[in-house]
Amino acid sequence: MEKYLVDTTVLVDHLRGSHKATSFLLKFFPSISHVTVAELIQGTENKREQQAVKQAIRDLNLLPITTSISNQAIALLSKFFLSHNLQFLDALIAATALEENLILITSNAKHFSSVKRLRILNWKDIEAEH
Repeated sequence: MEKYLVDTTVLVDHLRGSHKATSFLLKFFPSISHVTVAELIQGTENKREQQAVKQAIRDLNLLPITTSISNQAIALLSKFFLSHNLQFLDALIAATALEENLILITSNAKHFSSVKRLRILNWKDIEAEH
């Protein structure tokens, strides 16, 4: 079975009550990056929403940002920032997927399109039952 790294957009959909997102998370128990957790927390407006984020990620595989991931993210930025405007947090997420050999699930595939060796599935194209 393929293993996945979900981007922030999938978890935002889950937090907003999307059956599709919840089903996907329950079926595949994907990994998430610490970057995604930070982005989710930044998007909250109160303690209740922060608690909902903690609850949503409770059973997911949380991947730390290792030295190897950091180094790969810097290499990706060096290669793609000027030519494709690859952003730092996206470089960290891409590097995490590459280092862990995971398929990245995102609604923002264009953010990662410059990283050709990255396996990406567009969240919008995934059926509810995948």
